[in-house]
Amino acid sequence: MYQRERKRLSLDMNKLMSFEGSANLDDINYVRDLDRSNMYSYLCSIAKDSLESYKKAKNIFSFPSNDIKNIIGAGMGGSGMAPIALGSLLKDELTIPYALSQDYNIPKYLTSNTLLIAISDSGETEEVISQYYQAKKRGAKIIVIGQGNKLIEIAKKNKILYFTYSTPVPSRASFAFMFGPSLACLENIGVVHADKEDALLESIKVVNELNAEIGINVPTEENIAKKVALLLKIHIPILYVEPPFGSLGPRFTKMLNENARMFAFYNHFPELRHNEIMSWTSTNQKLNFIPILLRDSEKRSKMKREIDEVKKLLRDCSGIIEFRAIGESKIARFYSLLHLTDMIAYYGAILVKKDPSVTPELKQLKSKLRASSILPHS
Repeated sequence: MYQRERKRLSLDMNKLMSFEGSANLDDINYVRDLDRSNMYSYLCSIAKDSLESYKKAKNIFSFPSNDIKNIIGAGMGGSGMAPIALGSLLKDELTIPYALSQDYNIPKYLTSNTLLIAISDSGETEEVISQYYQAKKRGAKIIVIGQGNKLIEIAKKNKILYFTYSTPVPSRASFAFMFGPSLACLENIGVVHADKEDALLESIKVVNELNAEIGINVPTEENIAKKVALLLKIHIPILYVEPPFGSLGPRFTKMLNENARMFAFYNHFPELRHNEIMSWTSTNQKLNFIPILLRDSEKRSKMKREIDEVKKLLRDCSGIIEFRAIGESKIARFYSLLHLTDMIAYYGAILVKKDPSVTPELKQLKSKLRASSILPHS
């Protein structure tokens, strides 16, 4: 499933294991004690939870769809990952325009013929609530997805269809409960292929098989996710993602930022070969970066030749980490890379001795912003 090249970046495990805290990766009790919200179990059940929430939402999001002409997905931060994934994964299936809106304001073209998918894990996201009110004023169709609180209460009051759930982990680990219902909605209104249940079933199998290789019980010497997490203690990752998995770029960077307190950056094929690739041809600004390529499976890739040529221009960097998707369906291949990258970020949190679910600084910032909110209260 994975490849690592350019042995200048040696996986010298004696050196890596000497880093402070590295031995904790294989101390199961230490990991579980640090992970107080049990994020690990949610990462491992991400495909299963997606299928279950998808099935439940199929019975909720049922409404006339003949007059829906376009769709807007609204979500911020971890809650924004589901609408981003919808757009990149289903681009070649969607029969009507789909756009992502991550702002306080909705696009001018939103009308009564628009479907707004408003997602807020906390139910308190100001940008999403603002867009909800504007869309409702224009008479748009709306569905709401979240854990409760303000947005769900508003939806109930306005008799808007909603899907709710409850988890102790933050939005970035609740992807399944936002993506599954969104997928069900698009399938119900007939704008994507009606085969998503089979794809999610395959995703469960793929994630389970992968977790047998990268789970917390697998020692570092045999665990590629733990090894990469160790490498990222001394290298800043630059993620390069092959379509149709572009959403994994922002997903992986956010998981590294929030879980592991690491800097990370991303770009995607084919765009990066028009500009950013030139940065690797100079030794002046390489600093301590390492490229991580997230690629489709060998037989499914439509950009093999292009990516192989780009790799030649990376020959002088510290090293290249390369992962290929596994699975038959596009969604299963997506989940294979999603779970792998999620686990790398999870182990990154353990290495810096942080509970991957807890980000007090972000919580404090959001609390201050809500205190000065100018949004309506009903």
